[in-house]
Amino acid sequence: MSEQSKKPRVSQEARRAEVIDAALIEFGQYGYAGTSTSMIASRAGIRQPYIYALFENKRALFLACHDVLNDRIRETFRENMDPEDSSYERLRKMGLAYLELINDDNRVRCHLHVFAAAGIDDLKEPIRVGFNQLFDDVVEMSGAEPPDVARFFASGMLINAMTALDEPFEMIRNLEVTPEDEL
Repeated sequence: MSEQSKKPRVSQEARRAEVIDAALIEFGQYGYAGTSTSMIASRAGIRQPYIYALFENKRALFLACHDVLNDRIRETFRENMDPEDSSYERLRKMGLAYLELINDDNRVRCHLHVFAAAGIDDLKEPIRVGFNQLFDDVVEMSGAEPPDVARFFASGMLINAMTALDEPFEMIRNLEVTPEDEL
């Protein structure tokens, strides 16, 4: 192989991020059971055995995707809220940011598959822990009471399902709540 045809060396951390990104897409399309590590490797442009140098197994890779998704959602919420706003307004802005996130990136569809995979015994507990942490973080960020955050999450789950069904955005807009509705 000539000097010019050699690929530049990529750090293990960068390669790990590339594999997670490829996995988010594959898991988002085919779910946990329907995705193989060879599918992920192909999308990432690496050989399948290299995945096992980066992750212990498919489960570890899937849970890494779950962590990345939760971190991305958390960061999106932080970026789109104003601490000066009321808790209602913070939740509203977080919800709008989430709509943008799921409409912009098919990788977020993986989030639905994460919850579906919680039915698998060895995935249930880490997924539950991640969900509970995200819930607690939204309570803290928004300043809202847990019942209000629970309704916020319930609406988000319905929006995820409606998005997966390719429901028109007008249908999703039916979920909007105005301050008058809160009274």
